[in-house]
Parts: sequence; structure tokens; C-alpha cells
Amino acid sequence: EFFDSNLANLDQLNKFLPHILLGFIPAITMSIWADERRQGTDELLLTLPGSDFDVVLGKYLGALAIFAVSLFFSLVANYFVLSDLGNPDFGLLLSSYIGYFFVGISMIAIGMVASFLTANLTVAFVLGVAFNAPLALFSNSDWGLSASFLDFSRGIISLSSIAFFISLAVTMLYLSSILIGRRHWIGSPKGQQKSVHYVVRIVAALVIAYSLTFFFRNNDVIRIDATEEQLSSLSEGSVELLADIQNQVEIDAFISPAESMPEQYVQTRINLLTALREIDRESKMVTVDIHEISAEDNASTTAEKYGIVNQNGVTPPLFVQEDGRFM
Repeated sequence: EFFDSNLANLDQLNKFLPHILLGFIPAITMSIWADERRQGTDELLLTLPGSDFDVVLGKYLGALAIFAVSLFFSLVANYFVLSDLGNPDFGLLLSSYIGYFFVGISMIAIGMVASFLTANLTVAFVLGVAFNAPLALFSNSDWGLSASFLDFSRGIISLSSIAFFISLAVTMLYLSSILIGRRHWIGSPKGQQKSVHYVVRIVAALVIAYSLTFFFRNNDVIRIDATEEQLSSLSEGSVELLADIQNQVEIDAFISPAESMPEQYVQTRINLLTALREIDRESKMVTVDIHEISAEDNASTTAEKYGIVNQNGVTPPLFVQEDGRFM
């Protein structure tokens, strides 16, 4: 698919990134606390002059350092490979890796919670996968990793995306500090009351994280277009035009799947989708609905109602010959 698209970017890696990290992150986090318990070194660690949160934060930063070093070598390797094959946009490449880092920030924090729940490394790994799976695999969800990573993959460093990953990470770190500190009260006469108390605290923390993410998604005050040609942002004229719209506008876009596009139109398709998403984000008076359809799709009937003609049924058909095949 990488060579079919003929674009020197990370689109193919971005597609499978959540699945890759779903195995890589738990492998880093599974030994954070489970291995301490297995070896009996947790008692020594907890007698050191430091708070429970200091221990959690130290372990978290250690795991994050391992992940950051891995990303750095991956960035260097991919940049040289893509530079050899084509002319990559370094700004787009860098923003994608910044996105990978923030995805790792949240997934490592979730994996830490799994490690604090058990003394078995294998169980810690399985729990790490299970806890991260809803975020990683539900790509169509507005609260999944893919939705919040979308801006980074298009070369945009946005406050809303950063807020989602950091809020989730802080909440999970707070939960880890509660799990490590429960030894102080779990066996006390008020242990059950304490448990309910901290459950309420965690729920409150999740609500705060959700609220912050929702707020910044509707008030995205910081959006940096890192692409070299500023392809992922609207022009000043477009922004002014959208601001002048008084009535509700609906945009229905009917677009062919990426795998059925000729090479010369792949980048055009990406630019069009980026522009539509930016229009949808910029103006509350405009709603965009994107339909990805093939010529045989039932949705093509809907397109014809808007006057869009299916050119594949005419002679000659709307196909081009490319490398001995028709697209």
C-alpha cells in the first residue's frame, strides 16, 4: 500500500500505530510494579524517603524515557528511508512523531495501572493490553486514540489533542498513586469507606479529564500547522468567509476509497479531506458529512440525488491505466 500510494509519508504506519503500540506499551509497563512485587523489592522501595506519588512519577518517567528513545531511533530511521525514496515533508513527519509521543504518554499511564494490580508479569501484560484495547481499537469513536491522533497525522499540533492525552495520563497516574497507597488503609476499620471515597475521586478525575477535552475541542486556541506548505490550515480568506455565514450549511462529500485512487490523485484526496475537516472545525454553522463509497456502493444512489453522476457507467469509463492496470 505504501508503494501504491507513491507518497513519502507515514500514512500506512499511522493506520496500524494503535495495534503496534497495543503490544509494545504493555511490554514496557508490565514490569513497572509487578516485577518489584515478584522480587520482593517493593518493600525496600516504599521505605525510601519519598511519597507514594514520587515513586509512581519516577517509574512513569523511566518508562516514558524508554519509549522516547525508541521513538527517536524510529524517527531517524524513517526519515532517512523516506528521504531516499522521495521528498518527505519533515514538518509532517515531526508532528506525527510528536503525536506518537503523546499517544505513548496516555497508554503508558494506563499500562502502569495494570502493573499495579498484580504481581505476575504475564497477567500485567495481558491487563495492559486489555485496558488499552478500547482506546486503541475503537478507531471510529470520538474518544479513541485515532480520533485524537488525527490532527498530528495531518501535520497539526493542536491543544485539543494534547489535552486529551495529558488529561487521561494524569488521571491514570492519580489512580496508580491510590493503588500504591492503599496499603495504608485497606485493612483498617474504615477501609471500605476509604475505598468508596477513592472510587468517587477517580470518577471525578475522569469527569474533569472529559470536560477539559470537550472544552478544548470546542475552543482549540492553539493549532500549529507544521507542514512545509501549510496544507493543513485554511487561508485567511476562507476563515473570513466561514465567519460571515449566517445560515446552517450542510456539506455532503462523496469520495472514492484511497486504494482505488490513481497515484496522481492520492495527494489531492488527502488535501480535500483535510480542508473539509478544517472547515467543519472552524465554523459551527457548517456540518460536513464524508461518505467513502465505491462505484457499486448503495450510497452512490444518494449521490445521484444531488446531481453527482456515476462516470464509471459511461463509455469510456472514468479509469486511467497505471503500471499496466486500470484504476
